[in-house]
Amino acid sequence: MCRPTSRKTLQSALRQLSLRPTYDGQAHLFSSLVDQAEVPLNDNHKRIKPMCRTSENNPLKHNGSHQGQHYTVPQGVYKDLMQRALPFEFKKQVKTFGEACMMVREPALEVMNYIRNLNLDLPASRIVLYGRRGSGRTMSLAHIMHYCTEDQWVILHAPWPITWNREYKEISPSSHKSGRIDHPAHAGEWLLNFQSQNKHLLKDIKIQSSYYWTKRESAEEGTPLLDIVEFGMNRIKFAADCVGVILKELKQQANQKKVKVMVAVDGVNSFWAPARIRTEEKEIVPTSNISLVHNFKKIFRSDWTNGVIVCTVDPMANDDQREHYTPKYLLGKEGFECMDPFIPVLVPYYTEKEAHSCIQYFIDMNWIQTPEGKTEEGKKELIFLSGLNPYLLTRICASR
Repeated sequence: MCRPTSRKTLQSALRQLSLRPTYDGQAHLFSSLVDQAEVPLNDNHKRIKPMCRTSENNPLKHNGSHQGQHYTVPQGVYKDLMQRALPFEFKKQVKTFGEACMMVREPALEVMNYIRNLNLDLPASRIVLYGRRGSGRTMSLAHIMHYCTEDQWVILHAPWPITWNREYKEISPSSHKSGRIDHPAHAGEWLLNFQSQNKHLLKDIKIQSSYYWTKRESAEEGTPLLDIVEFGMNRIKFAADCVGVILKELKQQANQKKVKVMVAVDGVNSFWAPARIRTEEKEIVPTSNISLVHNFKKIFRSDWTNGVIVCTVDPMANDDQREHYTPKYLLGKEGFECMDPFIPVLVPYYTEKEAHSCIQYFIDMNWIQTPEGKTEEGKKELIFLSGLNPYLLTRICASR
């Protein structure tokens, strides 16, 4: 192994480049070059970079040894499973880098370990991911979904349910239950997402009851579940009803041990938040009267087995006080009673190791281009400015 470059050698090199160090102008540049020179060399005389990637891309094999490292999500999995599940900023990053890389973090590993050791004969367990804004709850949920997909679970995913009780365009009275409100467009989007995420499993699932949409249109017992999905997408008027049928059928067949079902909801507390939908008479519609919300809330009951429910709670305000991001505060009395008992899992800010891994990944992808940002002092400055907040660190690095 070669010896680190000496200070005298660096001084000589700087003089040749007309970058002679001075105490007022370029002392920081000089010290940073010395710091880089002290990084050990490998046998090929190349600098050894911190380990920020793992070659293990199967989440079924992820464990503590991979914590803090990035794994590459296969393009097909990203497109089918995660594209509608991830934050907008991350999707822009994927488009820029030409790859989807996610960090293996402790909260996701903890939940995957719970799922690995579940007793599926008991009622579906509930797990709630919570944490401050920007901590990575949605990213951890996506990692867990990838794990369940590889383990052949059917995914029932609600990516942004807050929009179900906030947007009031294109609402219509329910064709199934008087007094309820349907969101045909949102229901159609959910069906499209459900089909994309589970297309490798749907062809083998058939419904066990008959359903009648109109006098002339019906779905008889034994019809493939995929036909229900396609009917809802083609006849958008009945999309919300088709969502209810799918949830009911999968609960029933999970009870019979025919399928394993994972329910993933990002921002489950929105199911108990006040709605902003008004009827033609200008009356506010209760959240429980929205068909999509009503059908999903039924799946939180403890009346089915062979499944797991993994949710996040979303802070409603930019407040870092502890009680403002805990499940009890965000779910409220009604939501807490519905979800209880559940396993709370904190998603904290980055550790020092994770922050350095994130920065090194950005350096490797040329996302950080300034020489100062690649030095140890520069990395420390980025970590200080972000306060170890994953979202803020990504945004700050994007400007370097």
